[in-house]
Amino acid sequence: MYCISFSFYGNPTDRQYKTILFFDNHHIYNVFNIYISSFKQTIRNQFYNKKIYQEMTVGIFYICTGKYSIFWDSFYHSCEEFFLPDTKKIYYVFTDDEAIKATTNICRYQKTAQGFPLDSLLRFDMFEKIENDTEGCDYLFFFNSNMKFNSKITENMILPNPCENGLVAVIHPGYVNSNICLLPYERHKKSTAYIKYNSKELYQYFMGSLNGGTRKEYYKLIHECNKNVQEDIKNHVMALYHDESHLNKYLHNKNIKKLSPLFAWPEDTPSAETPKIIIQNKAKHGGKYFDKLPKTSYIKRGTLILKRLYWAITWKIK
Repeated sequence: MYCISFSFYGNPTDRQYKTILFFDNHHIYNVFNIYISSFKQTIRNQFYNKKIYQEMTVGIFYICTGKYSIFWDSFYHSCEEFFLPDTKKIYYVFTDDEAIKATTNICRYQKTAQGFPLDSLLRFDMFEKIENDTEGCDYLFFFNSNMKFNSKITENMILPNPCENGLVAVIHPGYVNSNICLLPYERHKKSTAYIKYNSKELYQYFMGSLNGGTRKEYYKLIHECNKNVQEDIKNHVMALYHDESHLNKYLHNKNIKKLSPLFAWPEDTPSAETPKIIIQNKAKHGGKYFDKLPKTSYIKRGTLILKRLYWAITWKIK
């Protein structure tokens, strides 16, 4: 009796596969052929998938109005280097910075800064207005302006499979192990982003900084979220975390591709693993312009903490 071990890398996760085969003198030829056949199929699959990725187009929505344009260069160059390097990418950039020019892979849209939170809240409206411009894209993604790619991200890591409803979102790093009552869902019933507690449902809170999917499914999300935002504005209602609240309402209880917090890791925060994408500290790189609630606003901060505690306590009993 003989033993032989084979190791190789195969699709779809680039993990190493090892085959240990036992055989005698009468069966050695057949077993060897089985291995060679499997290995050739693996090579064919890798070549086929790479060809598909090279023929695919991914659109990227990016908003950098006001001082947020300071992050554009680091985002663009790191994205070109690390994000789907074998795939064609088109950037749909909303900005008022004249230094950012349209090119063969950058579509520029003039957008005047409206200040916080409208620049963020109205993103779905911006994306909806350029729907026809994205017709050539297979997938679409939105990234926060202060994101910077830190290591290679392949198609298998981020593109949703057919069982994941064509959508992708990142789990919020600040609420990974939080009690569901502390997840900052919209609690005001007047808002279309309101999520009611149900013990039979799964609760996971997604960060608004990264989301996307197939063009078809992502535009379904965009249309629904924009409709709900406009309805809230009409009724003089503002969801607690603006566009992020509406995103979580749409994704709630849906089976989607859930990215780990390493795809939206805060800068200078220790991590046991290498983050895929870093969220750069806005105040560190841009100063007081980005401080939405100065540290001196103790009353506002205290009030917000008390509100969150009240919502956490009363959510299940409403």
